[in-house]
Amino acid sequence: MAGMVIAWVFLFFSFSYRWCDYSCAFVNWFISTDEKPDDDTGMWMVELEHDREWPIFQVIDVNSIAHGAHLLPIYGSSRVPEDFSHHDALDWFQSFFVNKFMDHHTFEFLVDST
Repeated sequence: MAGMVIAWVFLFFSFSYRWCDYSCAFVNWFISTDEKPDDDTGMWMVELEHDREWPIFQVIDVNSIAHGAHLLPIYGSSRVPEDFSHHDALDWFQSFFVNKFMDHHTFEFLVDST
């Protein structure tokens, strides 16, 4: 993905240390499921990074965030429940497409270099 990595931000926070303010984010990383974009859609596929069953969290500097990402769930063969809320999508689905067609800024970040 042109050296970019996707993260799910759980929390933005800041703190002061020795009279300096630090703005941070508490994130869980998504990892690419393949070395190239999907042949059918041209979009990268990602899934949450885990160590066995546990998600891997990290605190990062907010300045390291380049751009928001739009993730499209990769639907399986089971039906989505009628009471499903879009707020639960990141918890419900196992993998996602990174939608490079969302806007021209996203497309510029994820241009296919092949």
